Formats: sequence, structure tokens, C-alpha cells
Amino acid sequence: MTATDTSTPNAEQPAESLRDLAIEEAAVDLLAARVAAAKKDVRARTQAALDAAARRDGVERVAAELPGGPAVATISLRKGSVGPVVTDAEAFARWVAARWPEQRQEYTETRLVRTVKEWRAAELVAEMAALELSLDGKGTRPAQWADPDTGELVEVPGVLIKPTSARTHSLTWRKGGKDATAEAWRTGTLAAQFAAITAGGEK
Repeated sequence: MTATDTSTPNAEQPAESLRDLAIEEAAVDLLAARVAAAKKDVRARTQAALDAAARRDGVERVAAELPGGPAVATISLRKGSVGPVVTDAEAFARWVAARWPEQRQEYTETRLVRTVKEWRAAELVAEMAALELSLDGKGTRPAQWADPDTGELVEVPGVLIKPTSARTHSLTWRKGGKDATAEAWRTGTLAAQFAAITAGGEK
């Protein structure tokens, strides 16, 4: 014996008010724009504070804690990377052509100016990057290439060792952290943190 289904599958659901939907979309659009701007601003301020703390005390991570409550996330510093960057393709190509004259047609090509072919440039830049890791130098400076036959360190024209990605940071939520933060937002515990987002004034 089966249970009787008393539901009405084809019953029409009450139509949502178009006016209610319109103001909800407008409000969410404004909130999204303000949250995006606030996120960009707080990330920049957090990065500056992390960089300062790392220089001063060696701090590379900090817990995000609710007022009077648990830690809900961890913010960790991500160090930028440094490596060889071709800044003058023509000077680099002249060096490659002069260094390997018998392979100059294979390694380089002439358009309006001579350039190093992408595959060979990638090989050489990778070799310079590997050398840079072993040297662990500081600051922007000319790149060096280690001659595999002699071990001589050769300064490479047109290539600099410089930052290739900026320092940044990541946010990792802890288990239950999102729910706890959402509840703190709902109950007003984070009112001070969100005051600027809902304050008046065109954004």
C-alpha cells in the first residue's frame, strides 16, 4: 500500500513582486560595488602592514579573529619572486649572435631588428634563473649566464634580474570560519568593520 501524494505539482507559485526584485537587485549591485572597493582597499592596507611586520619582526602570518571570539581565518604573506627579464631584445639578440656565431641563424632571427627565437630565449632565461637561485642576490641588476664549458659568469646585455611578481598575501578560512563570520555580521558584532561600506555618499 502506497502513501497518497496530496501535493499539487502543477500549482503555480506566487509571483514575486517586480518592484521588490528591482530594489533588491539595485541594493545588491550597490553592495557588491562597495564591497569590491573595500576589499581592494583593505588588501592594500593589510599588505603594507604585513610587509612592515615581516621586516620588523619576521612575521609572515596573522590570525583573523572575531571580536571576543574564535579565529576564523589565517592571512599569510606570499613573497614576490625575482628573476631574469629581457628588457632590451635587440641587445640580447646581439649577444646571442656573437656568443654562438655558428648557430646565429638557428638561435636568432632578423625582422626589423635581430631577435632571439622564443625557444632559445626561454632556454637561456631558464639558465639565468637557475643561476640566480644559487646566487641569491638582491636588487635589480644585470643578469648573468654561466658558461657551461668554462664556468665563467657572463653579464648578459638586455636582460635584468628584477621582481617578476609582487609580494601579496592569501586568506585561508578555518573550519566553520565562514559561518561564524556570517553570524557575526548578522548580529552586528562586525558593525564597525562594515560601517564604511554602508555609509552614505556616492561610490
